[in-house]
Amino acid sequence: MTTWVMLRGLMRDERHWQGFVERLIAAGERVITVDLPGNGRLASEQSPTSIEAYCDSVWGQVLPHINPFRGKSVVLIGLSMGGMTALALASRYPDRVRQVVLLNSSAANLSPWYRRFRLLPLLRAMLGGVRLKLTQLGRGLSLVEACVLQYTSLYHGDNLALIANWSRWREERRTGLCNGVRQLIACARFQAPPLSSIPVTVICAAEDRLADPRCSRALASFYHTQALVLPSCGHDISLDAPEALLASLQANIIDDGGQSSH
Repeated sequence: MTTWVMLRGLMRDERHWQGFVERLIAAGERVITVDLPGNGRLASEQSPTSIEAYCDSVWGQVLPHINPFRGKSVVLIGLSMGGMTALALASRYPDRVRQVVLLNSSAANLSPWYRRFRLLPLLRAMLGGVRLKLTQLGRGLSLVEACVLQYTSLYHGDNLALIANWSRWREERRTGLCNGVRQLIACARFQAPPLSSIPVTVICAAEDRLADPRCSRALASFYHTQALVLPSCGHDISLDAPEALLASLQANIIDDGGQSSH
């Protein structure tokens, strides 16, 4: 049986799939979620400054959930930095990984920095977050989370209930500033590895404000495939377009028999 391993991105953790994992499970998929060192359940740990250095911790979270005798039973699905980590894991454990799915990811050897981390939309998101914070004083909203949602979502930047919820999560398990910087360094340095025996599927959002969709197209070209573009959604693709993403995954995940899972 195939196990889908879900990896979130920069300074995010398993909670930020925001119900998408439950959608996958309801659809009959076997899913596990992991956190990167410095995030979520591992917030007290130091984040490495290279993506490759995350592999031991992440694989240690995966191993208890997979059959050691089933060979290529793992599909890695990574959003943004999670996609980079998925590629590093596939390179290290090629005998266990059946497929890698990249969601709005990028690599330094394929795309310039100003496409991988777009600054003008970031400034607009910060202004939007400040505006929202000033108009909602006393509601317990985190300015950071307000800015994050302005930056990564087309539809939820002004969703006060969601911002309040993510603000509460931030208080419960906060990624420290130093760890955030270390994660940024790891992302900036990451180079996509060659994967000769593992298929890579690339899915990207047409209106991603954080990572230019050309970054995903560059990854698709590098891995000799086509980028699957989902319209009308932003960087947090599972938040903005959960149904479209679920359908795309189910149509493109390879099962035990070498066919798409649905």
